[in-house]
Amino acid sequence: MVACSAVDSWSHHHFAFFLQYFVVAVAQSLPLSALSLILQIDLDGRNHPEEVNTFYANALLAPAFFKPFPGGLSDWLRLRGIGRRQVLVVIYILWFAALFEVADSRSRESYFVFYTAVALCNGAAEAVLDGATVELMQELDLSGAEVQSTAFAFKTAGSLVASAASPVTLAMFSSHYASAKVCAIVPILAIPISMYASFPTFVVRRPAGCSVKCSRGLLFGAFFLFIRGAVPTESDTFYSFLSYQVNAVTLGVCNTMSNIGGFLALVSFQALPTKITQNLRLTILTTTTLAAMVGGLVRYFLAKSVGSPPWMYVVCAALVGAVDSLSFLPNLAICADCSPKDFGALGFALLSLVLDLGDQVSARLAAALTEDFQLGYAKDRSWSHLGSFVVVCRLSMLLPLCLLPGFSRQQLQVQESQASSRREEDEEIPVEDSETPGS
Repeated sequence: MVACSAVDSWSHHHFAFFLQYFVVAVAQSLPLSALSLILQIDLDGRNHPEEVNTFYANALLAPAFFKPFPGGLSDWLRLRGIGRRQVLVVIYILWFAALFEVADSRSRESYFVFYTAVALCNGAAEAVLDGATVELMQELDLSGAEVQSTAFAFKTAGSLVASAASPVTLAMFSSHYASAKVCAIVPILAIPISMYASFPTFVVRRPAGCSVKCSRGLLFGAFFLFIRGAVPTESDTFYSFLSYQVNAVTLGVCNTMSNIGGFLALVSFQALPTKITQNLRLTILTTTTLAAMVGGLVRYFLAKSVGSPPWMYVVCAALVGAVDSLSFLPNLAICADCSPKDFGALGFALLSLVLDLGDQVSARLAAALTEDFQLGYAKDRSWSHLGSFVVVCRLSMLLPLCLLPGFSRQQLQVQESQASSRREEDEEIPVEDSETPGS
């Protein structure tokens, strides 16, 4: 009898746990439009583009470098009997305060300070939740792909809801400030959900540390993620091309359909048999090949079919969004599978940082390729070689697959190390579970 994926093992309390990812995504995305209008119009940022661009470049990287600190702190507190629920409640309150303050900024300087605080709170909440998903994976004996596909799907759903609700909030209020302040309520809504949700159990004990096998698995996972993240992508350049082919409304529909395609793909992944979802090497191989082949063919076709009807761009956006979401899923699974047992939040955050650093390399490689192919509408540029650019980027996705055999051995070592830690933990006397719902 073939067992199905993680959904069969979840209770309504586990659903409430993943619902936090949904609320976090809404809290992150819903106020973006209103905050952008405050900066560009009310605070005259549109006349100071160099200042605004410099700020956003730093603000986008700040959470990635900050997440290991709240992640490590939550791990340390958890080992001393203070659960992740309490840490999340504090973060949600700080998030509300920071969001309310940035929505009340009357100068660009104060806006930059409080916007950064909002971004850091968002990163902190994700770091703590990611640590809990690592423990949930270990407690329910699930794979990283099974748990992370659910978390990723809830985040995608939250982003979809936020993108639909954002224009409504702007239309309801004549002031951008008022629209942003209303959005500040969302982090507070996460508190009762967090209080009801089920978090993994724990025992108060000395940390198990990281064995040699676990350390090797962690380092190889980081190396694999960096190489995978450093592969150049055509997404930003293709988006520029798309902006010249369709109007703003169609472009917005394409973005929405891309998210919908990703959400449906992630939900479909969870319905696969466990012999597939628990095989990380097979998941990486399959999803990467799908993204390279299907995504490459679709975008190559669009690049060569200039003037296609808008509906074709919309359908293709959904297809590419589906395969790209599936291709990104193994990155999250690796972060979960390679994280040390007692330091799940810290390990997940550090591996995510490595992936983000790889993305920085990817962006620079993609920019160099865009220059070499002379893409664009500027003088001496055209989109005639966009198809070739897409093919180069998509085929580059297959290069890290040569590391899969080594990664499989390291994953097995990590699993053996974690199994040993679980056997040691079973010999300990657990304290009262302070992470049960309502505690």
